[in-house]
Amino acid sequence: MTTITRATTAAAICAAVLLTGTACSSDSDGDGPKTSAKKSAPATPAAPAKPAADTDDEHADGDTVTEAPKIDRKTIASYANGQFGRAIPFKGGLRKGTLGIALNCEGKGTVKVEVAALGMTSVEECADGKVATTYNETEVSEAHPDAYIHVTGTSGVRWSVSAGQ
Repeated sequence: MTTITRATTAAAICAAVLLTGTACSSDSDGDGPKTSAKKSAPATPAAPAKPAADTDDEHADGDTVTEAPKIDRKTIASYANGQFGRAIPFKGGLRKGTLGIALNCEGKGTVKVEVAALGMTSVEECADGKVATTYNETEVSEAHPDAYIHVTGTSGVRWSVSAGQ
């Protein structure tokens, strides 16, 4: 390959690589382009629902499904504006002690809350035009590092949930 062809090829590869988010530099020994990947910010897809921020909250109350309910324990799992089903991991797993779960729901139907690691299931009734709020506590007798809460709503029901220890 001639020097002009190598230079042209290297320039074309660099241009293609630059368009995909990496940088190139020409090598002086003629072996072709060298690349090093640049880290770019990850794309943020638009989502209809979003996890709520992990915070320590002061009390259990709420009248919306667009925000996770506030609870009087350190929040280890939360989700707002949910529809249908979602498994939400407990940040740091479940520890021994009391687990509190607050649920808000709106729309005609039901929401099922399940913590399989504890064998715990509850079903809550929801109504059109009104946010129903429930709070349940259970004792955790042994740690479960990979536990999660699974929330499932019937069609037309929106919900938000927080769990804390």
